Amino acid sequence: MDMKTGESDGIELGARVRGLRSRAGLTIKQVAERAGISPSAISKIENNLLSPTYDNIIRLAQGLGVDISELFSSARKQAPHGRRSLTRAGQGDYIRTRAYTLEMLCSDLTAKRMQPMKARLRAHEAREFGTLVAHAGEEVVLVLKGRVTLLTEFYAPMTLEEGDSVYFDSTMGHALLSAGAEDAEIFWVCAADQSLSFEETPPESP
Repeated sequence: MDMKTGESDGIELGARVRGLRSRAGLTIKQVAERAGISPSAISKIENNLLSPTYDNIIRLAQGLGVDISELFSSARKQAPHGRRSLTRAGQGDYIRTRAYTLEMLCSDLTAKRMQPMKARLRAHEAREFGTLVAHAGEEVVLVLKGRVTLLTEFYAPMTLEEGDSVYFDSTMGHALLSAGAEDAEIFWVCAADQSLSFEETPPESP
């Protein structure tokens, strides 16, 4: 599936963040303190003037006190047993970050232990990506199309070919880049332990 299809149908993350904050009765400053993101950055996200990193999307969910799925879908299913969710090809919730175009899958289910996604990797060099990100949890990546470079804090860069997969600890700084001339596409699952605190990192500059 070409992830460029449907990309323009991405959700309005800013409006969703503002609505969730209002529903929780929180100020921007309170969310900023809880999320570890600067108030000016949150204000710009709410006004669609700043595209957050995936790391900061996770932080926003924590700051708002919601499951990450609620940032992408107003439909919510919380049955404790026998849950099932179907996402047809190209019908996930899209969001564009600085380095990725993400298609969030099964976002109608909240309180998931895993967040499955498809992603198009738009950064091809480390300077395009910026600082390595780190957060609580673990991740697994499967390359669907193209070639991928995995940068990690403690290991040498690794190149993944189509069909290759890798599993790593998310608390280790990491970044995923397209290794070839074309944007690579991956299937990506993040399992975040919401009970753990995030590493202390400087707030994203607005």
